[in-house]
Amino acid sequence: MNLLIYTMYGCPFCLHAKAFLQERDIPFQEIVVTPGSEEWGRMREKTGSGSLPQIFIGEENVGGYAHLVHLEATGALYEKLGQTWRKSDTPLYDAIILGAGPAGLSAAIYTIRKLMKTLIISKDVGGQVTWTNDVDNYLGFSQVNAAELVAKFESHVKTFGVERVIGKNVGAIDLAGRIKRVTLEDGKTYYGKTVVIATGGSHRPLNVPGEKELLAKGVSYCSTCDAPLFDDADVAVVGGGNSALEAVLDLVNIARRIYLISLTPLTGDSFYQEKVRHSGKVEIFTECRPTRILGDNMVQGIEYQSLKTGEIHTIDVEGVFVEIGLLPNSSIFIDTLATNRKGEILVDKECRTGMAGVFACGDVTDVPYKQVVVAVGEGAKAALSAYEYLLNQK
Repeated sequence: MNLLIYTMYGCPFCLHAKAFLQERDIPFQEIVVTPGSEEWGRMREKTGSGSLPQIFIGEENVGGYAHLVHLEATGALYEKLGQTWRKSDTPLYDAIILGAGPAGLSAAIYTIRKLMKTLIISKDVGGQVTWTNDVDNYLGFSQVNAAELVAKFESHVKTFGVERVIGKNVGAIDLAGRIKRVTLEDGKTYYGKTVVIATGGSHRPLNVPGEKELLAKGVSYCSTCDAPLFDDADVAVVGGGNSALEAVLDLVNIARRIYLISLTPLTGDSFYQEKVRHSGKVEIFTECRPTRILGDNMVQGIEYQSLKTGEIHTIDVEGVFVEIGLLPNSSIFIDTLATNRKGEILVDKECRTGMAGVFACGDVTDVPYKQVVVAVGEGAKAALSAYEYLLNQK
C-alpha cells in the first residue's frame, strides 16, 4: 500500500513526520505544496483541511503527524500498509514523567491509578531529598530517614508496575503538537500525549576562586554524603537557610569546630537555629560574603568579606560545605517554556505550563517553599491535570 504525504517548506510537523517514516524504513511519496497552489487546492478538496502535513495510505486520509505516531504505536499503521508481520517499536504513552524525586513519583502514582500508560525517565531516583539526612516535617512521621522515605516512595510506585528508564539524561525534547517527543542522549526516542516535568533542582555554586578546583578535595555540596570524612576537623558551612543549618547539625557530632558563614541573617527555621546556637561547636558569621576557597591539593581555608566593614578575614578549615540553595534543572526547557529570572518554570494553580499537554511540578517550578510535602502535592496535581487534559482531547 502506497503512503503519500503532503508537506510544506518550513513546516516542523512535516519534518517530524518524514523523519518518523524514514527511521522506520517506510517508503513514501512526498508532494510539497504552498497555500493557494493547485496541489494545495486538491489536498483541501480531498481532506477538507488546510493543515499540514496530510498523510494518505492508498485513498484513506489518516491525518497528520500526531495521528501517524498513534497509528504506529497501536500497530494499525502496519495493518493499513499491509505489513502485518511488523510490530510497533514506539509505544505511545499517555504520560511521560521527567524526574523521579518526590514530585515525579507522586505524579506517577496518580497517572497510573487513572489507568494512564505511564513512563518515568530520570537520571536518578529520589532527587534532592536523597541529599538530606532526616526529614522532620513530613506528615505522619515525627522523624524519618530521607533514604527510607525515598525507598517507601519508590516501593509504592513499583507496586503499580510503572515503566521506568533510570540513569539516562534527556538530550532533546519537542513539546509542541499533540504528540510530545523525548529523545535521550543515547538516541532512544519516546512519545507521549502529555509530559509532566519534575526534574527538580541542583545545588547552587558559590562561583568563587578555588571552588571548582577543590571540588571533592574538601569542597562538598552534600553533608549527608561527606560529613563522616571530616571527623575531628574544622569545617565551614556556607548558607543561612534550612539546608545550611541541617548541614551544621549533620556535622555537630563529627567535626571539631564548625564555622557558619551567611550572606544574610539566618533565615532557616527557628527550631534549627536554636539547635545550632546551643551546640557549643558553632561560630556564626552573618552578613559575610565568601570570596575564595584556599588550598593547593586540598582545602586549607576559606576567605570571606564582612559586608558591614569591608574587611577580609581568613579561617583555617579542612572542609567547605556549600549550602546556598538550588538552581532549577530547567535548561532544556528554557527556549520552549516560560520561566522566571531564576529559571523556574512558570505554572498556574493546576500545574499547567502554558503549552498544551505539558505540566510541571516540584522544585523546577516557581511554586514557593521547596519542601518534600509540597513537591508530593504538586506532583499529584500535575498528574490529575494531565488526566483532565486527555479527557478533553477525546
